[in-house]
Amino acid sequence: MNNLPWVDPRLPLIRVVGIRSYLLRRGWQLQPYPGPELLVFGGRNDDDDGEPILQVVPSSERMRDFPMRVEELIAALSVLEDRPAGDILTDILQEPTPDSSLPTPEPHGASAVTAPRVG
Repeated sequence: MNNLPWVDPRLPLIRVVGIRSYLLRRGWQLQPYPGPELLVFGGRNDDDDGEPILQVVPSSERMRDFPMRVEELIAALSVLEDRPAGDILTDILQEPTPDSSLPTPEPHGASAVTAPRVG
């Protein structure tokens, strides 16, 4: 693998929920962080010095450095997984995400269904 910069027109489609799902499903663990602005994931691998590998991403797509951090994350994962960055990007984009178009569940005992009026 090389560490040269890469560009993929799909990068703006990446969402935090996809990154989170991808990393968690591959054995990364969410690490404590004192503020809500960052998500820190600890890997199952150690670096050459025996230190745990950490991946840090902004917790929102609205953060100014989100695009740059996503590029760095995918490039790092490409090296760690020995896979092309484009394949990792494809996998992240295919991660299951909550569908915001579906109605949210009603509290226990409540019903979102209204019976039709007859008459």
